[in-house]
Amino acid sequence: MAAITVVIPARNAAATLDAALGSLAADRPVIREILVIDDGSDDRTAEVAMESARRLGLPLDVVSVRQGSAGAARNVGIERASGTSIFFLDADDEVMPGSLSQLGSALAGQPRAGLAVGASIRRAKGRSDKLKTPHGYGPDRRQNTRRYLRNELWPIAMGSALMANWATAGIRFPETIGLDEDTCYWAALLARAEVVAIETPVLLYHHNEERMARRFITAPRKTFLAIARELDSLEAAGVERDALQWRKAWIAQRIARQLIKHRLFTDAAGMMRAVLAHKELGQSWKAAQYLTRIWIGRLAGIRPAASLAAPRRTLIVSFDPAYPPTSGADLRTFGNAVAAAEVGPVRLASIRPAGSTRPRGRDIRVVSLTTEADKRSHSLGWRRVKGENRIPRPALARLKALAREFRPDTIVVESIPLFKLLQPLRPLTRQLILDMHNVESDLAAQTPGNAPSAVSPEIRQLERRAAAIVDRIWVCSKLDRERLKAIVEHATPIDIVPNGIPRAKGTSELPVSPGTSDGFPVILFAGHLGYHPNIDAAERLAGIILPRIRRALPAARLILAGRSPDPAVRILAKLDGVVLIENPDDVGPLLSAAHLCIVPLRIGGGTRIKILEAMASGVPVIATPLAAEGLDLTGGQDLLLSDTDEGLADLAVALCSDPARMARLRARAHDTAWSRFGPQAIRDAVRHGLGLYGTSR
Repeated sequence: MAAITVVIPARNAAATLDAALGSLAADRPVIREILVIDDGSDDRTAEVAMESARRLGLPLDVVSVRQGSAGAARNVGIERASGTSIFFLDADDEVMPGSLSQLGSALAGQPRAGLAVGASIRRAKGRSDKLKTPHGYGPDRRQNTRRYLRNELWPIAMGSALMANWATAGIRFPETIGLDEDTCYWAALLARAEVVAIETPVLLYHHNEERMARRFITAPRKTFLAIARELDSLEAAGVERDALQWRKAWIAQRIARQLIKHRLFTDAAGMMRAVLAHKELGQSWKAAQYLTRIWIGRLAGIRPAASLAAPRRTLIVSFDPAYPPTSGADLRTFGNAVAAAEVGPVRLASIRPAGSTRPRGRDIRVVSLTTEADKRSHSLGWRRVKGENRIPRPALARLKALAREFRPDTIVVESIPLFKLLQPLRPLTRQLILDMHNVESDLAAQTPGNAPSAVSPEIRQLERRAAAIVDRIWVCSKLDRERLKAIVEHATPIDIVPNGIPRAKGTSELPVSPGTSDGFPVILFAGHLGYHPNIDAAERLAGIILPRIRRALPAARLILAGRSPDPAVRILAKLDGVVLIENPDDVGPLLSAAHLCIVPLRIGGGTRIKILEAMASGVPVIATPLAAEGLDLTGGQDLLLSDTDEGLADLAVALCSDPARMARLRARAHDTAWSRFGPQAIRDAVRHGLGLYGTSR
């Protein structure tokens, strides 16, 4: 009888997933379901999974999420599993024919066992295959856990174990770490259930030494502290503190080893302090050896290995200051800077003068490239096309000086309006990236008053020329990537770096629904109120949509909030039920008091930060299809969509008349925003865009 749920976390796994699924075909009779958790892939992962399942006759479902870690994706699979036992398989590994049947029989033969573990074969590039056979497990769960954490038992490879569903109830993988998350999970499981081991190889897994090393050397201190916190949490499951302390010191030593290998001796010395704090490992021969290598390396002034390809110093150049972030472009730019700061220092340079404040708690410095006096200086180039920014010549001189002093591994230039900076910056960095907040030629063609035949070709030519200069291009969405691919002729990698939830500080609980004492519904529209698409949207909200809503809901109010409101927006504040809040310091209180967010954009590009911000705060969103374009949201579930002003108003009235539906929409919107556009998803996207995880096209 089919009883096993197979969970396969997959991110951009189109190249390997067919082989992984093919290896399961022999065990079809015992498989109840296969859940491929597609974690934000932008290749053909989902399509390959479905095609393979049809060909092989496998019972497969694809679950599309954006969790940002393999542990989180596996947890989604655990929640959805309906089998009596669960089997995890990574998308680039394969099981031996009949393995699941063998593990299932072993588990069934030991009623008290919650975990069946088989042997595995590790295959690594340039090395002979290595057989790892499980042995040494006894009936004492506490002893098994202790020995496992102290490496006295072979590590359990993902794909070599079958768990009874009862044994994993309430146990989940850590979601904030990408190293040792499996160890934390197995340790919690071993503390709860007995183990049955079989010596037959059940798994062939492919070990990527370079990828593993990258995880150790990228933000090593932060990585270690995150793992240490997860290990400490196992004490509540009854795991011995001594074993946890040993494991933490061993992890620090393991990270130090990779840092020494890549000649990052200062970071390695920091890790060794955690090793030395442990009485046993701190006095070991290996610790003495590592300390000697660090001392020699630092004394000799040996530089980091040339093979260390990850960009570590990032210079981001924008037109307007990105800090403090208030709306649109600066929210995106600063969010990317925060993600980049996790792998090294960041400089945020703006053409326009920036304030004197600096972000706290991060290695990010804000730099102004001009002063008020530079407004009268000559600008770069003898001609600018419509859409290009004026760049004073002193700004370029200061930018070059900054680049020579800071020596960035990567320079990120904010969009086509700063095109004239690309060629001068090209020789000053190993990697030059153009961050296209919008596909500007497409946006120009949408803007009323522009003649596409006159404007778009000029901007399109800049986009083509830019693609030939830079090493990579970032866009906000799959849609923008397809648009850009149709324009550029140069084979430049195009990475999707979506806009994230503004000012997100980690996972969030769904906020309490606002009261109705100040009227119902309170409708919020937040954004840069000097930006033409937002001006147009505000005018239609106040002049057409709100009056139609107020005919059914007389207490309805519209809050227009944002910086630099245009005179046309100021006039709207005189209308009944309309309130204008200029330059709010924090939109959080406004979102907390809002019942709805209506976004009637009919012009614009990229992805919409105002929608993400509302959804993340549990505010239901009603929008035009263009407003939500590029977010890949599901109309009717994540938000409500209409392409007419009358339709938007009618949707608002109907939703406000159905409290149960409004509650469902709030919860779904909140969950979608945090899972797909939360901090972890953006960190992964930026690291991929910096070239740490390879190239996408």
